[in-house]
Amino acid sequence: HKPASDRVMAKVRQVLTAAGHDEALTASVVSERWSSAFSPWTSAPPLVASTPMLEGADHLRQSLVPSLLDVRRINESLSNPSIELFETARIYLPTSAGLPHEQHTLAAVSGRGYAHLKGLVEALLAGLHVNAPLAVAVFRHDLLGQASEIQLAGQRLALLGEVSPACQKTFGLRSPAAVLELDLDLLAKHARLTTTYSPQSQFPTIARDLNLVVPQPVRWSDLAATVAASAGETLERLEYLDTYIDANKDGPGTKRLHFSFTLRAPDRTLTGAEADNIR
Repeated sequence: HKPASDRVMAKVRQVLTAAGHDEALTASVVSERWSSAFSPWTSAPPLVASTPMLEGADHLRQSLVPSLLDVRRINESLSNPSIELFETARIYLPTSAGLPHEQHTLAAVSGRGYAHLKGLVEALLAGLHVNAPLAVAVFRHDLLGQASEIQLAGQRLALLGEVSPACQKTFGLRSPAAVLELDLDLLAKHARLTTTYSPQSQFPTIARDLNLVVPQPVRWSDLAATVAASAGETLERLEYLDTYIDANKDGPGTKRLHFSFTLRAPDRTLTGAEADNIR
């Protein structure tokens, strides 16, 4: 690793261990079954060793998730009470010519659900002072039920979701699990490891909440962009709070997006009327 990568890895381990995850170490070669179970970073066939290094394992893995799910299965069989795991390692993505791309990758598996893993991603982005544009898109895969793709500066940064009931059986899991896989190379590229002082406005903030009824296809990222454009330079903070669906109250095909935002002017005290107008 370069020194910058070492600092990124140190922050990754700090965030994951503080959240109660134990670090795992699994083999880089897996069986064909595990290799085909989940390969979100490439559609190319995996590299296969002519001589298996482990019995039944001759595929260079293209994801860490199947290996971690197998570790979770083993821990469940031993009745371990807490099975929160993560691993950082290379995956091997074939290229059109020459050696494969060895992507440094983080994977985590948790029994605490989708929201817990989403919080880990947010903690990593905050801890590494990443300020490149973020977007969230729906991700669909047979392995996962509810799932999302997080994009950083237009590139896929991470995938996270709940393991589907069918794949719980495939992996022999006794209890629900959620998984995260993240491109550490892309994260390190946008990490700001040297922070600088920026002056803060001395004027007070004004906070407002909104609970909007919108069509179900409207995504939070679209609404967040609209809020940012409307509030302009006075927007200091924007926080998504909740999504609520009640067809009987709001009508079919709708949902409520609940969020809060904080306003502050750099050169004066905003009035309540100005804040209400922005809202």
